[in-house]
Amino acid sequence: MNDRFTARQLDLRRHKWFRIAVVALLAVLLGALVWLVWFSSVLDVRSVAVKGETSLTSEQVREAAKVPIGGPVARLDLTAIEARVKVNPRVRLVDVSRSWPHGVTIEVTERSAVIWLTAGGEFRGVDQFGVNFRSYRKKPTDLIAAEVLTSDPARRLETLRAVAAIAERIQRDDPTLRKQVQAVTAATKDSVTLDLTKGRTVTWGSESQGARKLEVLRTLLSIDAKGYDVSAPDQPTTRK
Repeated sequence: MNDRFTARQLDLRRHKWFRIAVVALLAVLLGALVWLVWFSSVLDVRSVAVKGETSLTSEQVREAAKVPIGGPVARLDLTAIEARVKVNPRVRLVDVSRSWPHGVTIEVTERSAVIWLTAGGEFRGVDQFGVNFRSYRKKPTDLIAAEVLTSDPARRLETLRAVAAIAERIQRDDPTLRKQVQAVTAATKDSVTLDLTKGRTVTWGSESQGARKLEVLRTLLSIDAKGYDVSAPDQPTTRK
């Protein structure tokens, strides 16, 4: 009986020490893994790839990102890198990711101008969200010219956003009409007017019901007139 009890105790001790040994081994392996990933130079940053750039160069993006070469990939502050790249007004979106074992990938989505206007003596490009983000040496011939007839900062911004959104819709959904639009003017976000070829004008109104307004305007343009009003698209009018 004593021999059986003694054997059982020895067996329990062996299992206990085995468990301790396994836990210790796992702790050592985990510590080694943490050191390998977070502190050693085995998985350090050696390259930075840039995707999605158009007007910017990959080198410009890398310079803005300031990714620390040589440090561990795991310890990179991706949020900080994204913030540095996004400082550039031409960048609308940026996504930074780790490319194991030694790389970083920066994917940018640049802003795309849909209208241009004169501001501060410069020709400025504005994207579909109304962001004035770049300059041109001369008037861009591939963009719609815009004029916002208000000096109040808040009203000017909301008006510019409406004008840009309308221009982007026309450019995207009706290329034929886009070729006829020479300029867009507005004093408020609800009073947008299109200046077409042949001295014609379109009273567009606000940004709302854009798809319906395009549909109605396509029909109205078959009528020989100088003015077209689709601000209330269910009650359009024309003017000789």
